[in-house]
Amino acid sequence: MRRRLTKWFIPLVLGLILIGPHPYLELSDFHRQEQIGVVPIRIQDYFQIEWIHSVEQTPWRETYRVVGFSGMELAETSFRSFGAGVPANFQDQQGVQVSVRDGWITVSGLQEKRDQVLYLITRDDYLLQVGEQTWRLSDLLPLGTSLELSVGWYPWWYRFASGLDEKGVAKY
Repeated sequence: MRRRLTKWFIPLVLGLILIGPHPYLELSDFHRQEQIGVVPIRIQDYFQIEWIHSVEQTPWRETYRVVGFSGMELAETSFRSFGAGVPANFQDQQGVQVSVRDGWITVSGLQEKRDQVLYLITRDDYLLQVGEQTWRLSDLLPLGTSLELSVGWYPWWYRFASGLDEKGVAKY
């Protein structure tokens, strides 16, 4: 009985890993509810959004981590200056650390779970970085678009149908 179980169990698990669902970072137009494209990503991978703060006119960066099957979490946020809309009090949050590195004020250990995040792309300075790849978001969608980022699960070949190429063009 045990031999028969392992005879089909191992190939089944390997088959599911190879052809089963894999995580992708989904980029969608929130208002139109249309997918812009997907980027392959792995569990525990990080991705970043960076832009210039509209009031302070200094860079801001948010770093997210893919967490299992449950979506993503805001892992850390970094900015160059305090000011309008910039959080200033992190002392009450357990495990949160504030440091200054290379001129960036970095708040890490946030672990704020998110199903999706929205960004209103109003200028051409918004950047998305996943691994070694970086895209200027204004190249992917018109200014004024509400970009929704979420983690979805698709077959391994989905990147060839709806993935973004190096220039950010969806491969439809």
